Amino acid sequence: MGVIFAILSGTFIALQGIFNAKLGDAVGAWMSVTIVHFVGLLLALVIYFFKRDADMTAFKRVPWYYSLGGLFGVFVVFGELTAIQQLGVTWAICVLLVAQLVGAFIIDLNGWFGVKRKPMNTGQVMGLVLMVVGIGIYTFA
Repeated sequence: MGVIFAILSGTFIALQGIFNAKLGDAVGAWMSVTIVHFVGLLLALVIYFFKRDADMTAFKRVPWYYSLGGLFGVFVVFGELTAIQQLGVTWAICVLLVAQLVGAFIIDLNGWFGVKRKPMNTGQVMGLVLMVVGIGIYTFA
């Protein structure tokens, strides 16, 4: 089931980037970010109204900085729409995915933010290198 959600999320990331870039062309980057997050808030509230999965007592046990994910989201949307406007959809998404994977790899390697520490292996490094080489081939072919 996780693979299905990952595939759907990857598809939605590409679609979201295109929609955000087009909206940004029309209304400006920061207004686009504002609209995107406002619409996302409305949808999340509607879903929450029906789902009601909160445990507010658990919120007190979570480090405060875990609630800052939305702040990262603002810069993700701005960065993605700006990259797509300047680089095109495919190249921007290629770079974004490699940066995301390298970031996740470093977090896993060091066990930051409470994730289980995972040792590096040769296959992982080769995979990252191949992705970067693939972007180079895609870009200059």
